[in-house]
Amino acid sequence: MNEGMPSTLTLATASGLIATFFIFILCRTIFHPLRSFPGPWLNATTELPSALRLAKGQQHIYYHRLHQEYGPVLRTAPNELTFTSDQAWNDIYGLKNGVVLEKSPIFIGIASPMNGCVGVGLAKGKEHTRQRRALAPGLSKTALYKQEEIIQRHVSALLDLLRKNVERDEPSNIAEYFSFTTFDAIGDLSFSEPFGCLEQNKTTEWASAMRQVVIFASYDQAIRRVAGVDTWLRDLLLKVCMPAKAAHWRMLHVKKSLEKTAQRLEKPDSEKQDMIYHLLREKDPKKSLNHDEIKLNMMLYISAGSETTSITLTAWAYLIGTHPEAYRQLTDEIRSSISSSADIKVDTVMSLPYLGATINEAMRLFPPGAVAMQRMVPSGGITIDGNYVPGGTTVSVAPWAASRSPDNFHEPDSFRPERWLQTLDQYQDKVFENDRLGASRPFGYGPKRCIGEDLSYLEARLIISHLLFTFDMELVDGHSPGAGANLRWGLRADSESIQLYQVLMKPDLWVRLTKRKNVG
Repeated sequence: MNEGMPSTLTLATASGLIATFFIFILCRTIFHPLRSFPGPWLNATTELPSALRLAKGQQHIYYHRLHQEYGPVLRTAPNELTFTSDQAWNDIYGLKNGVVLEKSPIFIGIASPMNGCVGVGLAKGKEHTRQRRALAPGLSKTALYKQEEIIQRHVSALLDLLRKNVERDEPSNIAEYFSFTTFDAIGDLSFSEPFGCLEQNKTTEWASAMRQVVIFASYDQAIRRVAGVDTWLRDLLLKVCMPAKAAHWRMLHVKKSLEKTAQRLEKPDSEKQDMIYHLLREKDPKKSLNHDEIKLNMMLYISAGSETTSITLTAWAYLIGTHPEAYRQLTDEIRSSISSSADIKVDTVMSLPYLGATINEAMRLFPPGAVAMQRMVPSGGITIDGNYVPGGTTVSVAPWAASRSPDNFHEPDSFRPERWLQTLDQYQDKVFENDRLGASRPFGYGPKRCIGEDLSYLEARLIISHLLFTFDMELVDGHSPGAGANLRWGLRADSESIQLYQVLMKPDLWVRLTKRKNVG
């Protein structure tokens, strides 16, 4: 044999690898059960495109661009489809014949299993139903109305800090102040003890962790897409690829949550009606949680109940600050309905239609949790928006793409609160009569939708009503401190200036508040 010539074994090995590669490609394209669904060729062969965009915080924009090109049904990965229609929300997340699609194994929650227990975010079937029933009393409208005083107290502290900025003629980073308020409020609602942001007028270490912990979850999900679940490769990639800061912030949140929950559990006789009070009252094993389950759920509750609301509020402030006519209509509604700050109560603010419409429109344009929530199709397959999908397929609605789709909304990239008020004569406009409002579901849909929806709406309405009743507000101009940060906001659906790691990573937003004019 010539030394320069490859051996027969080498040629056979190379040929075998090439043949295996082509067979692999054929199996995922020509012979795959999802071969008829549209999407990029590369996505049909590998998880890498979706995984890389997820790790970069750009998956929502990537899916939007692909749906614009390929339509309302998209093959985003070899065994995965995403949808954008309102009907798909019902078909994927709704209850059909007593069956709910379970979460995909690649889904990763804030709280990992502990001592054989999981929180409601990862629970399945009857276990999920039991935990949700246990959590419901503390988050019911009745319970929240009783806790209105707690929320009002933190809103009052927020206003005091903002007044000091007004007196000094200084702009306010309203994104930061909204985070202070919602984080402190969730601490009080959870443990009867605020977390100290408003008192210290700064972002505490735990508050910083809250904003960053979701990066860990997104990286882990991206790695699961490529390496599988509970594999040695996943463990290796977590060590190699996970940003050190993300791992640090996650561990800090876990540590702080466990400590705070354990301290509260040591006071079972406390009469303060916080979240844990309601959980400890229930003695029926079918409706109660053990201590490990309580700890896991409090990790999720603190995260989901604070930063998501501040994201909505910040997006709302940007939108209302860049749309003078909407600002005028909203301030007119609030100030004509309320004669003094003492009148700003839950019952009052929940009855203001234009206020609700501006919040709904802010959540449509900037859904706080715009990441796709994957579900697994059961054996036998199901029909989703008129398309038969075989069993074993991962499916989801792409929230950002759905809420920004021209198939669902007239002028999808425009802030038009009146689209939510078409049942009221003064706001009716035929251009919105075909809007599919059900395509925007910022809290999810069905039996597993976000359990904190009522709390988020209540907080947002109270905070906004107090803010615009007390102050006049405008975004800082181009020559003021903070104006550069405001430029990261924008209405283009394909803008890469806002990242998404499980939730939107809201940029700072600087506003100038002044004492309200024309009082009385």
